[in-house]
Amino acid sequence: MKNSIKMIIIMMLIGIRANRLMAQNENVKSGIYLTAQDYKADKLSYVPEEGTKLKLNDFLGGNHISLTSAGKKIRLSKSEIFGYRDGGKDYRLYQDEAYEVIDTAGFILYCHVQLVPQGKGYARAENYFYSTGIAAPVLNLTIANVYRSFPEQNDFRYSIRNYFHGDADLMAYDSINREYQIKYLYFEHQHAKGTQHASL
Repeated sequence: MKNSIKMIIIMMLIGIRANRLMAQNENVKSGIYLTAQDYKADKLSYVPEEGTKLKLNDFLGGNHISLTSAGKKIRLSKSEIFGYRDGGKDYRLYQDEAYEVIDTAGFILYCHVQLVPQGKGYARAENYFYSTGIAAPVLNLTIANVYRSFPEQNDFRYSIRNYFHGDADLMAYDSINREYQIKYLYFEHQHAKGTQHASL
């Protein structure tokens, strides 16, 4: 009988510990990437305490992020950190604007959402951007910009001009292969050169 009670207590303690670990893992859906290297290593600093969130201060051009982490209130300048994770999505900060990272294979694609006036209210407008590397400038995703960004990759540049008819076409997504068509063209050129397909 005593052994049964001990086993029940041990099982309860194991269950409580497992629940705490799961709660900690859930909480890692948010945090700060201090540097590009931290982002590449998936290392979050200043993870918000349970029950709290990142305060992004996006309205009126706010240039700080604040949060409570390890019992301390922290306020960070957007210009001094690489980015953040919020709700399981990663964002890069560039010139105090947040760009959601949507694809990192080869080069990085971003989405930036803005509220634009429409009728009597506002509507969400999604704009797309890219960078050639994790620390490279964020540029508008246009045929002209992509063409200039890859000067050594002639096949890729020519295929961009031939395959896409307008800038909006650059975000075409192949749901069967689960990849953006621009990335398919990029890696077709890379494979032709004998390089490896790798994520940043």
